[in-house]
Amino acid sequence: MKRELTAEPDLATLADWDSENKAPSTGLPLLVSATELYRGQIVTLRPLFEDLLWDGLTMLIARPKAGKSWLTLQCAVHIAGGRKVDGITAVDHGVVLYVALEEPRSRTMARLKQLAPDGDWTENLHFVYELLPLMGGGAEQLSAVIQKLRPRLIILDTPALVKIGSKSGSDVFRGQYAEVSCIRKLAEGFRTAIIVVHHMRKGISDGAIEAVAGTGGIAAAVDTIWQLKRKPEGEATLDVVGRETEERTLAMRFDRDPLGWRILGDDDAQLLNSERRQVLELLREEGGLSPAQIAAEIGKSRPAVRMLLKRMKADDLVKKQGLKYIATHTMSYSVTENE
Repeated sequence: MKRELTAEPDLATLADWDSENKAPSTGLPLLVSATELYRGQIVTLRPLFEDLLWDGLTMLIARPKAGKSWLTLQCAVHIAGGRKVDGITAVDHGVVLYVALEEPRSRTMARLKQLAPDGDWTENLHFVYELLPLMGGGAEQLSAVIQKLRPRLIILDTPALVKIGSKSGSDVFRGQYAEVSCIRKLAEGFRTAIIVVHHMRKGISDGAIEAVAGTGGIAAAVDTIWQLKRKPEGEATLDVVGRETEERTLAMRFDRDPLGWRILGDDDAQLLNSERRQVLELLREEGGLSPAQIAAEIGKSRPAVRMLLKRMKADDLVKKQGLKYIATHTMSYSVTENE
């Protein structure tokens, strides 16, 4: 989707951006006339993943051990020029900065080797494992690194980056809004895409915005929210809610071979239903089977099984070998953040 903004200056550093757009600390606030706005340059936000990710700040929220770090690492590898994320299209590639403050280098190394083979793309993917608190010098550190690398994508994989304050009321709201807004200004100032990994609040929530842990100040400061929700057997949905994008739900599955998330398409109706899962489990255990053999095993009529197999074949879940069917992919398995 094409999204447009009134242009902010495309400057070298965030400090330059602030100095030209902020009003003096005393006196009148900065005044901008409609004439200036009409004469200003219109900037089209550049897409990174088609209909999914643009320049600006995106927040990925999920429960613990839902597989969100696997998803962000796959996105990083894809944009850097490595293995693709099945089911989504990257319309741009470039340098990626991955701020991984809650995992050691050894875990990153193990995951990278599981996701993709070594190659020239690795020169485009850079990691940071230590950073000052965002409002205590961390923003300046990030700005300096961004200025050096000029990354196309930045991932901040650290729920602790946005702290849930101990105070109550408007002070906490303002503090959390200011912290997340600081990250958004980095994205705007450098015209890049940033994904921040964050927690979901406990309990049941009505939609992705209400599910963001913390006050409403956090959700109010981001451009787009991705909510990753786990389903049985490695399946999941990704709810996408943004300021200037239509709400959508992507069906996903975590596969063992090749390892990682696979996007099945729009609408969680594409997730495996119980009959499809039953057929896949049967083919995994028994190997290739004919429609008649499958019908006998699962207690369904042959015409119903033939129609089911036809749809599963169209969805690339099974393929035909002679008169028998086999599973296209190995069965999914539960993901944990520590794998």
